[in-house]
Amino acid sequence: MKRALIAIILFLAGCETKEGPDTAVVSPVPQRSIQAEVVEIQYTAVPIRIEVTGQVAATFQAVLSSRIQGSIDKLFVREGAPVSRGQTLIQLDDRDGQADLARAAADVENTKAQLERMNQLYDRDAVSKQEMENATRAFKVAEANHKAVLAQLSYTVVKAPFDGVITEKMVEAGELASPGQPLLRMENSRQLRLEAIVAEGDLKSLSRGDKIPVIIDALAGRVLDGVVGKILPAGDPQTHTFTVKVDLPPTPGLRTGMFGRFQLDKGTSKTILIPETAVIQRGEIMSVFVVGSDRIARLRWVKTGRRLDGQVEILSGVNAGESVLLDAARGVDGALVNVVETAANPVQP
Repeated sequence: MKRALIAIILFLAGCETKEGPDTAVVSPVPQRSIQAEVVEIQYTAVPIRIEVTGQVAATFQAVLSSRIQGSIDKLFVREGAPVSRGQTLIQLDDRDGQADLARAAADVENTKAQLERMNQLYDRDAVSKQEMENATRAFKVAEANHKAVLAQLSYTVVKAPFDGVITEKMVEAGELASPGQPLLRMENSRQLRLEAIVAEGDLKSLSRGDKIPVIIDALAGRVLDGVVGKILPAGDPQTHTFTVKVDLPPTPGLRTGMFGRFQLDKGTSKTILIPETAVIQRGEIMSVFVVGSDRIARLRWVKTGRRLDGQVEILSGVNAGESVLLDAARGVDGALVNVVETAANPVQP
């Protein structure tokens, strides 16, 4: 009986301890507040732009070959060598041609002398008119043959058709050159253009003579003032695309084969743009701090699109009429915002 009474007393004492003065009441944590500017979200008219890519090519380029068969006697140039119009680049073995030329020249001399004798005899009525005409024809045939041999001999020399630079050498001295075989490749590196493929639906945005800024990534993104020089009239029936050639100004470091791009405007569309500073990126997640009517900043994920002149296109996540922190780096989720200034997005693309 005594043991039961003691247990009850201890139980009651324990209950008094839990409900006594040791029980603490938690005070509410003061809400954090920040001072920041906000920007009101509005729809903005922006140009619809497409990017067109292409490669830099020379306006004047040529693959040089031989018109006759012969061994290469001398090769005067190498890759990268600057050449002038009319400069001799390759000399083929011309010994056979020189021999043919000597025979043709001798034939001209003989027929010319024969014609002179026939003219003298004809004046004295010593030969017939037919014989004099035969001598005349023989002389003309000899002259024509001489010219043909000279032309054939000129084919043993390969000359530069314009001022430029040798970009590729496909043969060496001593090799046999065949008619039509590529020997050298050259181009005029001072007159370059961008050759791009444009869809047929985008051709209406281009006209010959239009000025287009061309970006060359290999030149640290340098922008060149291009001019549309040609739009080929025939397109690819399979892809429905056309080749557009944009002339480029002489630029140090610009070379054929470089990658280039330009943009075409296709009207305008309305979209939501906010300053880049209003967007915060954490890994692959883009977000903004939306400030509601209660002035509480709330972190909200958004989907972004293009970047235009210091602004970011918002595809989803916010609506027109809402406000976001202008400087997202100062935002704290759930913080009370003391608005310094509220303004519409002042930047136009």
